[in-house]
Amino acid sequence: MEKISRNPVIGIPAEYNPFHNGHALHIARARKLLQNQGDVVVVLSSSFTQRGLPALADKWTRASMALANGADLVLELPFPYACNAAPEFARGAVDTLAALGFVTHLSFGIEAFETFETFESLEASEVFAGFGTEKSAAPADADLPRLISAINAIANILIHESCAFKLELKKKLSEGKSYPRSIAETLDSIIPGGGAFVSMPNNALAISYLLRVSEKNFAMKILPVLREGSGHRDGTAGALASAAAIRSALASHMRDDSWDDFWGSSWIREAMPPSALALLKGELQRGRLWTQTGKLWTLLQGFLERSSPEDLRECAGITEGLENLFLKRYREASSYEDFIGRCVCARYTRNRLQRQAARCLVGIDRWTTLTLSRAEPPYIRVLGYNRRGQDLLHARRRSSHAAIPAITRLAEAANPTARALAELEFRASRFREMLLPHPDLKHEERQKPARFFCEG
Repeated sequence: MEKISRNPVIGIPAEYNPFHNGHALHIARARKLLQNQGDVVVVLSSSFTQRGLPALADKWTRASMALANGADLVLELPFPYACNAAPEFARGAVDTLAALGFVTHLSFGIEAFETFETFESLEASEVFAGFGTEKSAAPADADLPRLISAINAIANILIHESCAFKLELKKKLSEGKSYPRSIAETLDSIIPGGGAFVSMPNNALAISYLLRVSEKNFAMKILPVLREGSGHRDGTAGALASAAAIRSALASHMRDDSWDDFWGSSWIREAMPPSALALLKGELQRGRLWTQTGKLWTLLQGFLERSSPEDLRECAGITEGLENLFLKRYREASSYEDFIGRCVCARYTRNRLQRQAARCLVGIDRWTTLTLSRAEPPYIRVLGYNRRGQDLLHARRRSSHAAIPAITRLAEAANPTARALAELEFRASRFREMLLPHPDLKHEERQKPARFFCEG
């Protein structure tokens, strides 16, 4: 790797939906593991999240939250990757960080789980082998080395895919089970407890990151950080509350229109850094937060009403009769949540259905998806930076890695693949705007990168 930065550079894939204390703790701990010398680059989900729903705040607001709390440079993870299953999310994020040419470490959160007997006897040297984990980063927490060894072992199983593994996976899929469930049950047959481990969202992503680094032989060391506080989907309030708990509280107050002293007395002020909270409050006052599915349901109903099964089959990801399920269930449903709930089954998870609805509404077809899946990132889009991040971008321009351009506006996308990706991102951004209390359909075109320069 060509030397661009004198410091290690930590890459972090993230959604920050919204940015909270747990995210700030992750950045701080990742830096601490490198003796507080690392620069931090975040690749951030754009207008939609991996759950298939619009982001609470727009990508520039979330980039500003990150820059105010430890990040040096924030890049965009475009819609086709951000609104996708773990393998594609990881592919987009890891490939974007690798395309910069100067990211030395990949950091992500992993979730604690009752350790498997299989890993109890592993020595520290075994734990930090295999995927270039930063050996000096071994934390005092005794659980983390065993968790890392579990992730390494599972990743190795998925990389090599023995005949027995493939046959068992094929059997599970033939029973009509979803792909994530089939993978989990197949792993359970090899490593008891492995299925439950990979069913935790952060751990599933962690394994996907490792698989992508291994597949492409990227020169990144792995820097995992043990997640603290509430779980990914936990609605518990508190200083280390999850993003889901914060979104739920905001949605509840928006439904009731009960904002009297909300920001002064709510536990949310304890769960988010003050700078992130101030940005969130400002976006709420401007009608720029998405929390309700009412408009989404109206638009989805209209789309399905005018679509035939043949039309739906042109959408990326519509397979196995999903088009017929959508067209049957939307006529029976009373709301977006009701529609998705009626479609959930052994084969289709809630998140997959939500992602599929979003892809249909944005209009991503199977041929564009195929083209993007075979290409390296056609551009790197910058959402924000501080002075250190700006210096990294300037140094990159003078290096051999500048062949993949860094852009700030989608209109700068140059080649056909870049323009196709930019068009999808533009449509996703405008679609999210349509769902806001006070939409601004020119918002995407007008935005410039967030700049966070502390003087003195």
